[in-house]
Amino acid sequence: MNQDFWTALVMIVLLLLLIGLMTLGWRNRSRSQAGLFDSLPQPPADPGAVVLGPLTGVYVGSTVAGDWQARIARPPLGHRSAATLTAHTDGLLLELATDVVWIPRADLIGVRRTSALANKTVPGGGILAARWQVTAPVGRTVIDSGFRADDKDSYPRWEALRGDAAPSDRTDTPTSTTEEKQ
Repeated sequence: MNQDFWTALVMIVLLLLLIGLMTLGWRNRSRSQAGLFDSLPQPPADPGAVVLGPLTGVYVGSTVAGDWQARIARPPLGHRSAATLTAHTDGLLLELATDVVWIPRADLIGVRRTSALANKTVPGGGILAARWQVTAPVGRTVIDSGFRADDKDSYPRWEALRGDAAPSDRTDTPTSTTEEKQ
């Protein structure tokens, strides 16, 4: 056997090792985040009248509010996906390729533009981020969920959306904005 064979074999083994370590890291992150929330709210049978949307684009991911790199790995918030975002009178409906995320208006804090979220950066505030609260084993966890729309001209209308959520009572959740952490 020649040297090219052994070089290729070593590279394949290293690549498989790297993929295995990345998978293990993602699984450990998901396990360590078990205390962030019990379960996500389910969409109601009648979410109310459509206020805005549907808006097509890409779901960027979700983070613990205030830290644009603290990506949440728990399903269904963990993976980027093609998505559709629709604002109803009772909340926001985020339809992912394989799942649905419902953000009740009572849990929505607000919607804003940002340039960085879930380890993705986009110049000029290209990410629409919804800040919302979800029930945790102790108190509430504040989450930023990002969406990069195909039509960014509608962002000002989305930013005008306000929720009914009161400020979080959880003391270990940062309150600074994503822009402040950059």
